[in-house]
Amino acid sequence: MFPTNHKTIFVLDHTPYFGISSDYPIDFDSSKSRGPGYVPLPPICKSLWTCSVEAAVEYCRIVWDLFPEGKLVRFVVSDSAAHILNTWAISQQNLTHILNGLCLVGPVRRGAGGDVVGLCAAIEALGEPSPTQASRPSTERHFQNRGRIICITSARDDDSIRSLAEIALNTLLQQNKKASLAQTTTNADAGNAVQPLLVHYCHLVIINVTPEKAETRVNKQPLTEMGGGQMGVEVIVSRASQLANLLGRLVLPHYRLATTTVTGIPMKEEQNASSSANYDVEIIHSAEAHAGLRAAQTAAEALESVVLRWWTPRGAEGGAGSCSGPLWRVTPADVASRPSACLVNFLLNGRSVTLEVPRKGGGRSASHVLAAQGGELWIGALGGRTPYDDPPALSEGAGGRVTDYRIKEFGALMQQNRLNPLRGSGANGRARARLQRHTTYWPLTISSTLIFNLGSVMEPLTRLVVQESLTDDEVDTCRNVLLSLLGMESRHEFPATQLPSNVRGKSSTRREEQWRQVWSELEALVRAHSASPAHRALLRVLLDCRAHNNHSTDSESRATVIRATTDSPLSPVGAGNGASSSTGDVWAPRNVLDALLGAPRPPRRPDFAGRMAAGNRIATLYPHLQQDVETTH
Repeated sequence: MFPTNHKTIFVLDHTPYFGISSDYPIDFDSSKSRGPGYVPLPPICKSLWTCSVEAAVEYCRIVWDLFPEGKLVRFVVSDSAAHILNTWAISQQNLTHILNGLCLVGPVRRGAGGDVVGLCAAIEALGEPSPTQASRPSTERHFQNRGRIICITSARDDDSIRSLAEIALNTLLQQNKKASLAQTTTNADAGNAVQPLLVHYCHLVIINVTPEKAETRVNKQPLTEMGGGQMGVEVIVSRASQLANLLGRLVLPHYRLATTTVTGIPMKEEQNASSSANYDVEIIHSAEAHAGLRAAQTAAEALESVVLRWWTPRGAEGGAGSCSGPLWRVTPADVASRPSACLVNFLLNGRSVTLEVPRKGGGRSASHVLAAQGGELWIGALGGRTPYDDPPALSEGAGGRVTDYRIKEFGALMQQNRLNPLRGSGANGRARARLQRHTTYWPLTISSTLIFNLGSVMEPLTRLVVQESLTDDEVDTCRNVLLSLLGMESRHEFPATQLPSNVRGKSSTRREEQWRQVWSELEALVRAHSASPAHRALLRVLLDCRAHNNHSTDSESRATVIRATTDSPLSPVGAGNGASSSTGDVWAPRNVLDALLGAPRPPRRPDFAGRMAAGNRIATLYPHLQQDVETTH
């Protein structure tokens, strides 16, 4: 199916009425030196014809800048006859060809004529196949010939507009009848003769243009379907001075485009090169570039231009290579303005611009990048977080307003468990076993652990126990740490000076409970890494030290203390088993890997009916398709 914007035809009224003034004065005096006796030049006013031509040409510039292929535009000038300026050929789809044709037509002359002949010629032109349509058979199932006609004219009242729309509909119906007869009478002797196509839908936009001070009796009308849905008519009323802005807004919904205002562009002043000021430039591109920004906007906000701030972060790479996502072509909305020209030249010189979303609360978030590639301007959306974004605050994470996360230790954990492709049998199992050992007991916050806050007192053991294997000297070092802790406990001492200030201030428990928590955490840590004989020997030493002390409490209260002191804010409810057996098993919190592997999985969906019916044989797709075709014929 070809969309409506595949073919667009402009019908420009060239009757004598369009030779009158637009009544919108323009200051033409550009002289800077005004000495004595200087007579200023009077302002000038464009004609309605000049305003129409400039607006239509600007519409085409935007379309051809963003769509070098696939979007075709034709011009028909209507006075006493219909002057067709170009065809659907690709070689004639450019501004140079159109402007040359307009020069041949010339200014408005006196004489009779109207817009009816041009409108009828435009509908006949819609029936002519484009190069893309000619390469595909018109009998294709989804072949739809659709197009749009933009008629710039001036009518007396609504009855004249209604009559013009009815003439266009009658011409369309007659055109379709001729095309149907031509297709039915086509035979093999027709050769390569181009056959007219049926026009399945025509979107007729009638723009009623009036001078600045003139009154009009034509009212704006929304899109109305006529002829059983074969034609949609839309009437727009505009002053001649606002016609260019009107067509600049109409091109956005016609081709699914959007605008972005790049604000804060640093630019040197033309009068004083030593000073600079910030300017704004509006650019036009595909609406898909705003897909990530429009998700959280209302319908009214989606119609407005998105404002993005100029930002050039340090270390940003030039060109569009830094954008891994899709790219869309860009064209400035006002190509003649100095800020637009400076931005285009800046990009064409090989520079790139990173655009960020303005935030009221501060911070930076890069969203798009502007760059030139192949002599064209492109915009790309930066998916996700970029290296130039400010890191998110910890209060925005899943743990709520917890600010004492073990950030440095977590970075070290990621470095130790970096995933790399390994060869050989059992590589996946070894990697999972290593990750299992490192995450079985690993407190997330500083306040939920004591042994990782004791610093030099505990550092040799916590550093060595996570290794794959231990030597005899390393086992002796860890044993000395345990014996040192046991000696401190027997002297009723606790290394509180090693604790951070925030943990020391919150620690109001008794010394016996602190030592109970230390031994419980040590047992959970060593038991999680007891995969080698040396680790198991260290575990036996630890259990002997625990049995040597006099802290004989019931297992349920000890498990409660361990659970309360070792669970992280993100631990799931009921993560531990809640009890210690008489054989010396120590409870340890459930890690993330166990939670993912033990999560309930959805039941497997039923197999396809065709594959189930085939059994062990190869299933045949659409077994009744050939039977239906034979029955039809």
